[in-house]
This record gives sequence, structure tokens and C-alpha cells, in this order.
Amino acid sequence: MHTPRFLPRASVALAALAALALVVGASVAAPSPVAAETPGNVAVATGEHAPDVAVSYVPPWNSAAALNDGASRPTDNLSAMWGTWGISPAPDTDVATYTWDTPVTVSASTLYLWQNAGVGDGGVRIPAGWSLEYQDAAGEWEPVSGDDVAYPLPAFDPAQPKTSLAPVSVAFDAVTTRSLRLILERQVVDGSPHATSVIEWEVTGFAAPDEPDPDPSDGFVAAEDVAVRTLTGVLPILPTRVWVIGADIPLQDIPVTWDAVSTANVAQPGTFAVSGRVDGYDAQTVEATVFVADELSQTMTSIDYTSVITAPGVAPVLPATVRVAFDDGTAASGVPVTWDAISADAYADAEAMFDVSGTVAGFSAGALATVFVVAPVDQTTPLVSIAFDGAPEGSGWYITAPKATVTAQKTASDLRSIEVSLDAGATWRPYTEPVAVDGQGEVTVLARATAVDGAVGEARASAKIDTVAPVTRDTVEVVDGVSAVVTLSPTDAEPGSGLARTVWSDGPDADPAGASNNMFATYEKPFSVELTDAPRYVHIRSQDAAGNEEPTRTITLPSRTATPALEIEASATTRLIAGKAYVIATAKNTDDVAMDLVVTTPYGSKTFTGVGPGRSVSVSVNSRATTIPAGQVHVKATAVVDGREVTAEKTADYRAL
Repeated sequence: MHTPRFLPRASVALAALAALALVVGASVAAPSPVAAETPGNVAVATGEHAPDVAVSYVPPWNSAAALNDGASRPTDNLSAMWGTWGISPAPDTDVATYTWDTPVTVSASTLYLWQNAGVGDGGVRIPAGWSLEYQDAAGEWEPVSGDDVAYPLPAFDPAQPKTSLAPVSVAFDAVTTRSLRLILERQVVDGSPHATSVIEWEVTGFAAPDEPDPDPSDGFVAAEDVAVRTLTGVLPILPTRVWVIGADIPLQDIPVTWDAVSTANVAQPGTFAVSGRVDGYDAQTVEATVFVADELSQTMTSIDYTSVITAPGVAPVLPATVRVAFDDGTAASGVPVTWDAISADAYADAEAMFDVSGTVAGFSAGALATVFVVAPVDQTTPLVSIAFDGAPEGSGWYITAPKATVTAQKTASDLRSIEVSLDAGATWRPYTEPVAVDGQGEVTVLARATAVDGAVGEARASAKIDTVAPVTRDTVEVVDGVSAVVTLSPTDAEPGSGLARTVWSDGPDADPAGASNNMFATYEKPFSVELTDAPRYVHIRSQDAAGNEEPTRTITLPSRTATPALEIEASATTRLIAGKAYVIATAKNTDDVAMDLVVTTPYGSKTFTGVGPGRSVSVSVNSRATTIPAGQVHVKATAVVDGREVTAEKTADYRAL
């Protein structure tokens, strides 16, 4: 049937409490029921519906885009993988999210992991566990499920401490969604959660039909997916009745009138479409696909999957026929099916869901139908809902302004107006198209729909939005011309998500990604950088809790300043005075600044302060001995030059006596 995958609850509410059935095209193929669509990797960036990629954190040397670039081969190239090393404080989990522009039906996923535990400061390890969650129609995250869902992990080989790991996969019951997220539980070693890395994240599935919900009206919202087979040259026999379901009535079998088919249509093998009009629905058409072949095989390969909706306590109506595909590429609806008996207990309660097996002659796998039990809603006010496009980051915040789409459905009376408010109801404006929600912080969107009879339906939805990156200011203090103390002052504009961390790196390369620079470290307090003869660079940036990251900013530090030299002279001699040997030392300030001089001999020392330029000082030291061996005197000068303390030293020899 040409129908959305999900029937709006409003349609169920308006339907009679008799059986309400909806048949949805999918397939059951031998030897067991599976989808007819050929599944593939719906996550790859080169695909028709490539998803947007969002991650909880990625350092500059890794890439979030690598997750779905299609390259899963082993590699040690850090830019060819998504990694999470460097975030502080280290979280317990790392999160990546795929968001598609159209619904996808997914049923399996494969991870290609990387780790470097045991190599240097290797902080990347195999995760302790991993899991998948999908976003349901209400925007809530739910875990994928299935009887045999298991998340295997690759074994760690101590002989390969740095390596790409063997892929691991999980299979689960198929779900249709726009967003799927991967949660990696960090392995805790010595009390510290260790980072994770993923080379490629593949998701197996196919693009699901994304038809809009039907507009409530007097028309039908779904019709049987008619298929007919015929031989070349033989006009097809089209059915005289088709199943249709209206907006306000249960499923019915209604006469149909088809457009004329000519012999030219069946002159050669192929397919063509025929339009038909159902009695009572002049403004709408149904369509039949006609398959023309030279020979018609009787070997069935698959049967369309059937989905049925009913009300609690009302026996579901299952179609008397199913659509079958054959191994010659043709298909036919109208193939009889016998369904298993259904216990009344199965459909007694609202929100129940169960499968019914059917028998089809000539096809051992049979048919499969799922019955959804939905409680009718006694609704007199319009049904209003609000949905935000895309999905927030793993942090729960949007880092780009989302758009709010308002959906309103009539109930007892037609709609007169739809309005939306972005300021808590202070002002309202007509809703005509999705509205950009550009506020900051936790923003609430209100919507209301007013019916012709005056009934008002309302809805509200909230989103946490932070689109502004933090700003990091800095101060640099050069110390003695040989080092610089850098102080960082990050801020996050209110009402933002708050600062998460600030990182810095230094090195000789002005490019923040330069290989010769040190790796980025988390800023905790002012740090000192040794200056060199060439300029040195400090690269800084901050990230907020939402995931906004300011562009890396570079601070250029000055080159090291040469230390000034003090000019002094020193001399020494010995003399015998009154029978005792003396050492006489002389120091001279030959510089143009005043200085302190300390003259030291083996037999004593003396300090002279404030010795002016060109001045000399002497000291005579009694050895208290009649003879002394040859030796040296030591002169140390200290002065303040350009605000820096500078020292100089000289020695002078003296002869034995």
C-alpha cells in the first residue's frame, strides 16, 4: 500500500472503533522473514543520504569526519580516526551521533577500533563496553533491542600495544529512525577513564520511505499496492476492488475503475503503471504496477510484510491477499493468504504489539503481519506537536540554532489558525513554516492551534541551545628575558552551557597542528615557557559543555634576550709584613653601572657595596702564617641592569711566599 510507515494517532482517534487496518509494503523472503530492500552501509559519507556527524569531543589531531569516510583499513594515522584523548576532566563515556536527513531502517552496526595502550603515554584503550541508541518519533533516545543483541569487544594483544583492532559487530531488531548514537564506555585503569578511538563506524540499513502524514480530509490516506503479472501480448486482468483506508473510516474493500490498457503496453517484456479511481474518491487515484514477461515463473522469493492497526478489544482485520515477488523479477498482489488464529487476549490492551504468521501456498516461509493495538483518543481540541530538526549533541545541547516544526491536526472541527511563540507566550505569530529558534540557554517554544469551533490545542517543547563559543584572554609576563609566564582567562557568554575546558600547546611552529609542537594539555594554572633564540608560540582554545570550540588562537612569545655582561678587573699579590704573609686583592669596576663586589681569598673575604663606575677597591688579608703557597682570589660583581639582576665573576692568581 502507498502509505506512511506510521499512522497518525489522530487518524486512529477519528476512525470508527471497528477494525482499523493499515498494510505497509516491506518483504518476507525465504527461508525466514527479512526486509526486501538490500541493506548497505547507510552511514558512509559518500552515500545518497549521508548523515551529519556529531561527537562529544575530538582533539585537533583526530577527525570526527573520519568516522564515516569509508576507510576502515588498519592505520596509525591519527587524522584518519575519531579519538577522544585530552579532554579534562575525563568523562566516563564518549558519544558519537549520526543524524540523517531522511528516516533510515537500520539493523546492524560495525566498529573498527584503535588503541595504543602500553606505548609511551598511550592513553587510548579498548572501551570497557559499547552500545547503540536510536531516537524515536517522540525525540527520546531508546536502546536498540533484540533477542540476541550483544556488543563484542576485540581482544587486547600485548604483542601489539599500538594497533588497529579487528572489527566488532552487533545485530538488532530493525528500527526506523533519523538519529543513531554510539556510546563508548571508557575503560578505567588506576582510577582514570582512558580515551577511545574509532577508525570507522558502519551502520547497516536502508533509506525508509519518508512520506508525510496524510492531511485529514474526506479522502483516503492509504491504498493497496496493486501488482499484476501477464505474458507478452496478453492484456492484464486488473482487480475490480482494492483496499483503501480513509481518514475517518476503517479499512474497506471498494470497487475501482482502471484506465484503459492497450496492446502496445504489453507488446514486450517490462513494467508499466496503470492509474485507477476508487468509488467515492474522485479526487484521488490508486496505481497498479503491471509486469510483462515472456514466461512467468511460479517460484516465489518474498512476500510483502504487513502492518495492521486496531483498537483495544477489536479483532484486527488482516488482508485476504498479499503481494508476492517471484524469481523472474515480477510481482503479484491478490495472492491468497491464510492467517493464524488470533487470541482475543493479544489485542485486549492498548499499546500492545504482536506478530501473526500466515500460510501462502507454494511459499514455505509464509507471510508475516504485525498488529499494533492503539487506543482511540477522545479528542475535541486540535492535536498539536512540536519537533526540532536534527538532534542535539551528545551533551544534550544544540550548537546550531534548530528549527521548530509545528504540526496541527483537526479533530471535531476544522482548523482556523496555527500560532507559535518564542517568548513564553508574551507574543504570538502565525505559523507558516518551520521557525528558527535562535535564543540561548534553555529555550521553550509554545504552539497553539485554534479550531473553527473555538477549541484550542496547545503544545510546548524545550531545547538547550548554545551557539556561542567561549573566548580565552591571556596575559604574558616575560621573566629575566629567558622565560614567559602565561595566564589564561577563559569565559563563556551567559546563558551558555558553561566552560568545559581550556587547552594549550607550545612549540616552535606557528601552525597549531605543527608536528614539532608539544601535544595539547589541559590548562589548570599559569604556566612557564622557556624562551629560545627564535620566537616561540603558544596555541590556546576553550570549549564549552555544549561542544562549541573557539578557533585556536596563537600567542607569539619574544625571542630570548641576551644576558648583559658586567665589566670588572681583578688582581692579587703577596707580601710579608711583620713576619706574616699577606694576600692583597684588588677589584675594579670598569663598567658604567654601580655594582656590589665581593672579594674572596683563601684566608677571608670582604663585601663592597655601591662601587661606582671606574672605582677600585682593595683588601689585605693576613694569612697568620710566615709562608703561603700560590693561589687565587675570586671577585664576584652584582648589579641591576634594565630591571634584571646580573652577575659577573673574575679570578686573579698570586705567587707563593
